[in-house]
Amino acid sequence: MDSDTVGYFEILVSTVFWGLIPIVSIVIGFPSPVFVFFRVLVSALFFYAINRKGLKLREFFRWPVLVSGVLLGINWISFFYAVDIMPVSMAVVIYYSGPAIAIYLSFIAGERPNRMAMIGGSFSFAATALMFLQSVNLSLYGFAVAMISGLSYAMIAIISRKAVDRLRSSDLVMYQTLIVLIMTAPFLAFMRFHLTYVNVALIIFAGVFQTGLALILWYDSQRRIGIQTVSVLSYLDPVFAVIFAFLILGQKPTILAVISVSMILASGSIVSYSNIRALRKLGEKTVI
Repeated sequence: MDSDTVGYFEILVSTVFWGLIPIVSIVIGFPSPVFVFFRVLVSALFFYAINRKGLKLREFFRWPVLVSGVLLGINWISFFYAVDIMPVSMAVVIYYSGPAIAIYLSFIAGERPNRMAMIGGSFSFAATALMFLQSVNLSLYGFAVAMISGLSYAMIAIISRKAVDRLRSSDLVMYQTLIVLIMTAPFLAFMRFHLTYVNVALIIFAGVFQTGLALILWYDSQRRIGIQTVSVLSYLDPVFAVIFAFLILGQKPTILAVISVSMILASGSIVSYSNIRALRKLGEKTVI
């Protein structure tokens, strides 16, 4: 299996995990910062177990690591708060304005946005605009919170790309989760929550698979196939999230939500097909 194929497989698996995470947070029912704390606590222990011999403390204090960790905390807290105060279908579509913003800002990480990626980004912005129109009648506050998560998503993709040039993906995730752990720990003192066996099991699943493994796959896919491709394929997240919200929570998406998610899925498919064709043509030229 070649590197590009591995990269596509990695981002697909991570999108399935992340599509399910809003539903897990709603089922657990913890306040957003508390859920994030336990999620990263489990993932931090997981990464410490597999990486404790290779971690270098000095890398923790590199600015891309510190800034990306803070942004990750803001991203998760705002996103899980958004899904608590508005339908999952709306929150995830707004959230995924982030990858579109990352496409347009990918030049910061040394990548030149291509035409098809720009088209994909435009589809995402149009989908976000549709969700804004719907949120006018439902929750402008929720829209604002979801947009904060989207903006922080974009900046994580850009800044983390600088970090993975010098760090292993698993090391970066470990550092980031430690930062988020420090950020969210104070919330435990004044927010109410109750641990049960079911909650603990779901937290372990969220920490190991939906946080640790998914982040490793996401960062490694960036290295293999680039920010632009990963950003577009990340649009599969809301597709899975809407499906899971309907199947598990019974949240029926609105017509505008279905249209928005369809636009996101279409843009990802178009750009992915374009990249695959380009790789095939390059391979044919190499053989000739």
